[in-house]
Amino acid sequence: MTQLWARTALLAVLGMGWSAISQAGIPEDPFDSPMWTYNLNKYLGDNLSVVIDPSVRLEVPPFAENSAQVPLTLNLEAFAGTIRKVVAWVDLNPIPHLFTYEPGERLAEVIALNFRVQQATTVRAAVLDSDGVWHMGGAFVDAAGGGCTAPSMTAGNPDWEKEFGQIRSGAFSRADHIRFKVNVMHPMDSGMVGNIPVFHIEQVQLKQAENTVPLLSMNLSESASENPMFVFELEGNDPDLILWMRDNNGNVFEHSLGEKTGGAQ
Repeated sequence: MTQLWARTALLAVLGMGWSAISQAGIPEDPFDSPMWTYNLNKYLGDNLSVVIDPSVRLEVPPFAENSAQVPLTLNLEAFAGTIRKVVAWVDLNPIPHLFTYEPGERLAEVIALNFRVQQATTVRAAVLDSDGVWHMGGAFVDAAGGGCTAPSMTAGNPDWEKEFGQIRSGAFSRADHIRFKVNVMHPMDSGMVGNIPVFHIEQVQLKQAENTVPLLSMNLSESASENPMFVFELEGNDPDLILWMRDNNGNVFEHSLGEKTGGAQ
């Protein structure tokens, strides 16, 4: 299976032609991935201006002991520019996109979550600044693989529906920032296991109150792990925020951060 994904990825790049690989404005990949230019064009668009930026810090373990639960932390504390959008993906996953984040009135300088990995791969984060330049960070994770095609452990539990949608959270002050840690019970099925359709949380927002402009908006894809654990570190000290989520089946979840549990509406 791993060899098949690698071959598919390489053929996709070769099919693009050498002109796409040598586009102006795209630097050489420091990780030498066969999907470098293809994924840049797919997730960031054409006519790109891209720079490799060490201030976009992406942290993953050197080896994924559990390919279905790989921790990732994106740290933007050292980024000096204005952040308009962040896109993260996993190069060699069958569905590479992991999340797209758009900041609202308050910037999340740290975002963390767990993701699935199908094989050893480079993980990317691209930050769009106010001048239209994408700043790239990346990290390599080795893995035995198979995380994207492994069946959900949650769905295998006969009592999983009783816990479905339950949310646990905590808030932690840090100088002039506040860090939220949130765990959501959801199978997050990738759709790559036989006879199990895609079923995952696809929208995440943090708000100060209902029907207000989000302070944080995130779109998730199938590469996110089941029972996702999110960490958001935001500017300011206000702990009284509302977490709002919706999955691709229309289930809506709301939770006042600081409460111990929550559920689907």
